[in-house]
Amino acid sequence: MRVTRLLGLLAVGGLAYVGIAWWTWRTEMETGYSAPQPAIPQSAQGFSDKANRIRSLHEKKRPNQPGDWLDRFPEGGQTFAQYIQSRHEEPLRDSYSSIDIQPLGEFDETQLQIVKKTQEFMECFFGVPVRLLQSRALGEIPSHACRTRNEVEQVLTTWILDDILKPDRSEDAMAVIGLVTCDLWPGDLNWVFGSASLHERVGVWSLHRNGDPRASDEAFRLCLRRTLKTAVHETGHMLGIPHCAAYECCMNGSRSREECDRQPLEFCPECQPKIWWSCRADPVKRCQQLLDFAEREGLKPEADFWRRELKILSNGIVSRK
Repeated sequence: MRVTRLLGLLAVGGLAYVGIAWWTWRTEMETGYSAPQPAIPQSAQGFSDKANRIRSLHEKKRPNQPGDWLDRFPEGGQTFAQYIQSRHEEPLRDSYSSIDIQPLGEFDETQLQIVKKTQEFMECFFGVPVRLLQSRALGEIPSHACRTRNEVEQVLTTWILDDILKPDRSEDAMAVIGLVTCDLWPGDLNWVFGSASLHERVGVWSLHRNGDPRASDEAFRLCLRRTLKTAVHETGHMLGIPHCAAYECCMNGSRSREECDRQPLEFCPECQPKIWWSCRADPVKRCQQLLDFAEREGLKPEADFWRRELKILSNGIVSRK
């Protein structure tokens, strides 16, 4: 009798182990992150379901190449469930009403076109009003916050964040991102496309390494695409989103122009619902507006992607590439 009971317990235990192992494997296969995960609150379950619909459209993170961000800085990433837990289940949109862009320094007419189109795109991307503030001068840069490297003048990002943006940050702004034309360096790396704080709601990004938008129509689109990527990446950080490690995603870290260029201009199915939830953005409306923007600006690969994504989000149809 005791032997029979023991065998029964072992069988139940074995089934439980298999069930846990299967659930862990499924979670890792679907999200790219290890289980167990925090429970998603009922109020966010709809966003999780929509994210699962579009998961097959997004490419899993490719193996690192020598010199890539994750090759130099291994990171674990963050799931949608972990993000909600980190925000204490309080969407930022409940406390703040806008995102602010603060141009710093001088911009020519073509660069200002890039700035205005970036403002328009960010409104579509985050579903939040984006205010373009009046441009202001950087003023006299202290000696510790500027340097010349390879005959290029660079400005220290932490000085811009702490001394320029943070003191004048609006109470109702969920994020304030400075835009400059000079090159940037963060103090511990040679240069960066941009930099942002995960907790202080301030960030900065630069047009310096995005090419000359005046050279041709194609050069303008390339500069615009690069600018948009950095803008939403750094704003994502200000919303508390760390680098993504599971998918090819606009929240991937990058250490080179080539690495940044191969990343998509969209968040993945783990990072995208963080915007839907945190900014209270409607997924279908957001996707439609992004598609309209991409078609107007001649961003064909992005338009093709958002067209497929919109079909899935609108109809609930799961489709492969």
